[in-house]
Amino acid sequence: MVLARTRARLTMIPLVNGIGQGDHSSPLTPDVFKIPVPEGSVAVLQNLTRPIIRILVADDHPTILEMVKKILKAHRGFEVVGEARDGQHAVSLAESLKPDVIVINVTMPKMSGFEAARRIRVHVPDSAIVILSSHKDQQFIEEARKAGANGYVQKSDADVQLIRAIESTVKGEEFFLVE
Repeated sequence: MVLARTRARLTMIPLVNGIGQGDHSSPLTPDVFKIPVPEGSVAVLQNLTRPIIRILVADDHPTILEMVKKILKAHRGFEVVGEARDGQHAVSLAESLKPDVIVINVTMPKMSGFEAARRIRVHVPDSAIVILSSHKDQQFIEEARKAGANGYVQKSDADVQLIRAIESTVKGEEFFLVE
């Protein structure tokens, strides 16, 4: 039997009495379904949700930092694991936390977001980097690409585009959208 690639796994477990009792399983929950199959077994379909996406957020403006955290925390499957207020701290946290995604502002004290992205790309190559900027200029997008960013989102579109950018970059895709 071959199953299509899904987020579920089908497991066969033997029954003691043939009707699902005595198998010492926990009560049914929305994530587990028992499906009777021939030969005294029960197929258990478990919802294997994707792993939590761990995110580091770096922005020097407290209001923007809180807005981004609120957007991310409202999305199921995302966890904000750290926050930085300058580029140097973003690099340090990225190296220690090794998050799945770093959302970083361009203009920050101590080190620009572009320089931080370059350093993060070298030291934490498996993390996706999404630049969050108020700049709409194509030159900034090109600089983000050169710095090793996987995505670029305008702050004015963060409420709509940031989730899409993170999901795309985690899958290994690029997301550079400026309208």
